[in-house]
Amino acid sequence: MMRYYARGAMVALALGWVAAPVAAQEQGGTPPSAPVPSMPRLDFVETPEIAATYDKYFYFHRDANTLDEAKADITECDALSSGSSIYLGGDQMLQTQMIVQYGLAGGVGGAIGAAAADAIFGSAQRRAQYRVNMRNCMGWKGYQRYGLSKDLWDNFHFEEGNGRKKEEVRLVALTQQAMVASGPKPATKELGQ
Repeated sequence: MMRYYARGAMVALALGWVAAPVAAQEQGGTPPSAPVPSMPRLDFVETPEIAATYDKYFYFHRDANTLDEAKADITECDALSSGSSIYLGGDQMLQTQMIVQYGLAGGVGGAIGAAAADAIFGSAQRRAQYRVNMRNCMGWKGYQRYGLSKDLWDNFHFEEGNGRKKEEVRLVALTQQAMVASGPKPATKELGQ
């Protein structure tokens, strides 16, 4: 008898999970949409210290460009640039030597050391490689590069060294980058590739 009550409770619970989203749709409920990005601020006072960081902090622009074209270009270049990675796992011969000399504990210690080194040095190299790849890809597509201060750059860019940003964060930032890339021509000087 108890088994039938438990089965009935499970069916009722399952129907409740299905009915709740249907009821929300019938009442006009819609899933929350992504926030509409706004045009980022680009004006700042250039100093020699800021100019020295233009290899890291920059944005792209191309004349006679639509927002849709810029978004497609930036999204494609981001996908290509994000797909590259640098392996810093260490020398296999050295790892084998550690295992032979110190046993399995040496191999585990070597793996932990390689992971720590990758977290420290690898993330910086992946970020640098991403920037180079973006510059090459966007330059190939005819975009010019312009310098920006770090605080303004942080408002509509992201850095991924040890992991990927959430897709919502990426999409908003890429849309804002496309807005800038297709917006008014910058008054500052072009940096070249």
